[in-house]
Amino acid sequence: MLTRRRVVAAKIEGTEGTAEAITVADAGIITIDPKFDGDIKMYDRSNVKTATLSKLESIPGQQMGTISFKAEVKGPGATYSALVKPALGTYLRACGFAEAVDITAGAEKVTYIPASSGIPSITIWLYEDGAVHKLKGARGTVSFSGKVGEPIFAEFKFTGVWDGSPALAMVTPTLEASRPPVFLNSTFTIDGYAAIPETFSVDMGNDIQMRSSPGTESGYVSALLNDRKPTGKLDPEMVLPAAYDFMGKWKSGAAGVLVIGPVGTGNYNKFTMGAPKCVYTKVGSGERSGLVTADLDLQLAMNTGDDEFKLEFVK
Repeated sequence: MLTRRRVVAAKIEGTEGTAEAITVADAGIITIDPKFDGDIKMYDRSNVKTATLSKLESIPGQQMGTISFKAEVKGPGATYSALVKPALGTYLRACGFAEAVDITAGAEKVTYIPASSGIPSITIWLYEDGAVHKLKGARGTVSFSGKVGEPIFAEFKFTGVWDGSPALAMVTPTLEASRPPVFLNSTFTIDGYAAIPETFSVDMGNDIQMRSSPGTESGYVSALLNDRKPTGKLDPEMVLPAAYDFMGKWKSGAAGVLVIGPVGTGNYNKFTMGAPKCVYTKVGSGERSGLVTADLDLQLAMNTGDDEFKLEFVK
């Protein structure tokens, strides 16, 4: 079996924890390093006493698993509509984002912001060169990362009920054809200051827990997203306090707005990212090409609620 022959497909579930029928049409996302990890709880019987020091076999119990992968952040390259949205959309929704599509002519956009309710579960499959790993009732967490001159990536990890890993023929989906824009010629400001970083990251920090049940074959109903703690990291060049006082802002606890983008220039293939209240939780000292950098840890806090971070695909 070849590691390069792997395809991820997913579908929003109509009933939480009830597997959807996955077809090739559900497999349009381009993924990097997709991986499945099964997790079966084994009941250890080593405490059973017999006439020998040998141990009785363990017994398999609850069955869950994870599917993880990285994907390029990009638009579909075609007019946004109820049917035409970024391939990331299904996965972002199952990671706690609400999706809003605006089809106003000339100003079409698709917006993703955090949600505290109505977060759907998905059935997600990883095809693997003649076999398939299946999860149902899955929800996940996501982080975003960017480096100058490269695409921006979303890294997903979904946890759900393991629904088997049978033999199944590989599918050949129609992949999202647009090329990812790269992190160049893009606005980047933090607290109104035009910082000069090489890299950045945002981690939504979702807490995923399994819902146990004796009434299911796997011992679980589904995965639950019950909390989030968004954080970020930046590595801008350090400057004197007169230009921008990183240390003073950290000491005061002042919150600032993070603005990234637009990233890209092509219609229906550019996006912005941002956060309304970023607080420095650490200002470290680094080095890049002989320059001192301010290695920043950030808390992404709420403004009015369910708005700690926004990813918006624009025309």
